[in-house]
Amino acid sequence: MPSEPYRTLDGSIVTELVRPEGESSRNLSVAEAVLMPGQSTIAHYHSLSEEVYYVLEGSGVLYLNSVPQDLSVGQAHLIRPGEEHKMTCAGTRPLRILCLCAPPYQHEDTTLTEPVVA
Repeated sequence: MPSEPYRTLDGSIVTELVRPEGESSRNLSVAEAVLMPGQSTIAHYHSLSEEVYYVLEGSGVLYLNSVPQDLSVGQAHLIRPGEEHKMTCAGTRPLRILCLCAPPYQHEDTTLTEPVVA
C-alpha cells in the first residue's frame, strides 16, 4: 500500500510503493518521486544502496558525479553506492520517476554533498 507523500533529504517529494516494513520485500524499496519544472534535488550519495531511476513522465537531467545525462520517458539509469547524484526536471511538466533502492532507502544512508537552501 502506498505511503503518504513526504519530502526526502534530497528535497524530492516521494510516495513509497514498496518497503520491507509493509510488504514482503526484504532487500528493495520502490518509490515514486516528483519534481516540478525547474526543480532539482540536492546532490547526495548513498553509502550502501544502489539505486535505479526510471522515468515515468517528463524529462530530466541526471547529474552523476557532476556529469549531466539527459533522461526521458522509458529510460533508466543505475546509480552505484558512493556515486554523487542530483536530478533536475528539465521539461515544462512535472518529472515523475521510480526510485528503486537495494538495500531499501534510509535517511541514514543519505549524505548531502551541497548546502540545503531554505
